[in-house]
Amino acid sequence: MEEIPQEFSKKELRHVRREERRTIDGQALKKKKMMRMLWWVFGIALAGALTGGIVWAIVANKPEPLGDDFSRAIEYEGATHVKEGEKVTYQSNPPTSGDHWPDPLRDGIYDTEKPDEAVVHSMEHGRIWISYRPDISDTTKEQLRALAKREAYVVMTPRPENDTDIALAAWNRLDALGEEEFNEKRVRDFVRRYRDKGPEHVPQMMGKTY
Repeated sequence: MEEIPQEFSKKELRHVRREERRTIDGQALKKKKMMRMLWWVFGIALAGALTGGIVWAIVANKPEPLGDDFSRAIEYEGATHVKEGEKVTYQSNPPTSGDHWPDPLRDGIYDTEKPDEAVVHSMEHGRIWISYRPDISDTTKEQLRALAKREAYVVMTPRPENDTDIALAAWNRLDALGEEEFNEKRVRDFVRRYRDKGPEHVPQMMGKTY
């Protein structure tokens, strides 16, 4: 604060000090308004960023539309449990329903053939079975594996008895295709269209690996 010359009268002194207080109060008010404005700008910017992030997340995670359905309905063959090890004859190749073993095949990607009777039980629990002839190209096998890793409720196995190179099976649904017809979207669409559509809803697979 400035020194007040001594020759000022008391009245003048009060006036000078009043003006100084007004100046200080005015500066404080300006600073307060400026801070309030900065907080408003920051809040608006933050809200905009959050809104943009939410919109981006929704768009980025929006599932792609399903394409044409190339699968066909397969006649229901029953769902009776038989003793593990007992062989069952099925009407479709690969099977999509029918008698099966008490324990399903656990979800996963397998490099060895697995019993039809175990996988049928998996499909009863809403699993998708991706099977392929072992002699298809390594490139196609790797593409199938990569796709299966990204999807839930999937069992993948080789199966020499397939009528076609690749078979996509769900409970009472089958899409069989040659390797030249393979494309990832067709497989992905089948998985997303028919998984968890079995008669028994089992969210966590706790079966065997056989």
